[in-house]
Amino acid sequence: MNRLAIYGAGGMGRETACVVSRINKKAPDTWHLVGFFDDGIPAGTATAFGPVLGGIDQINAERSPLAVAIAIGNPQIISRIVQEITNPNISFPNIIDPTTDFMHPESLKMGHGNILCPGCRISCNVEIGHFNILNGDVSLRHDVTLGSCNSLMPGVKVSGGTTLGNRNFFGLASSATQYLTIANDVRVGAGAIVMQNITSAGLYTGIPAQKKK
Repeated sequence: MNRLAIYGAGGMGRETACVVSRINKKAPDTWHLVGFFDDGIPAGTATAFGPVLGGIDQINAERSPLAVAIAIGNPQIISRIVQEITNPNISFPNIIDPTTDFMHPESLKMGHGNILCPGCRISCNVEIGHFNILNGDVSLRHDVTLGSCNSLMPGVKVSGGTTLGNRNFFGLASSATQYLTIANDVRVGAGAIVMQNITSAGLYTGIPAQKKK
């Protein structure tokens, strides 16, 4: 059984702990969840899923192999934490809920450190980078490319052939239509529909999604 800790003891961290539990029910003894790391919560704080063990300094001081899942909803914070973890004993597995539907796993390309929550559907010829969070019921259709450190909230849908860069946040039930290119550091509001290319960072809301000034 592999030791696993979750960075982030908030809501996303607890949801990730639930996914880990579901994985272990499907494939017993896959993970031993030892607790959480979080620089915003005091070490020793108890949660329903395990104690807070410390922060980044404690991760970097680990002397034994430890898998870490980064469960933070803010893409910029995910990116920063990734850069701050420098310990060679740390690995970053993909944490994938057993209900995830890979329609054609043979054509899937996926990096490391991704978290896929219940009900996600991944179509054919999809490329997923590193450290992405796909919350419940996210759908990536054919030929979608997803960069790294993106955070897609529940019900997000990305249509075929669309490319998302890095550190993007898509709010609840937002979507992007087909064959678009979306830059880096873009925030899409809840329920918004992106219907044209986005070339600059910022907050986009509405239908069709427009940049807020």
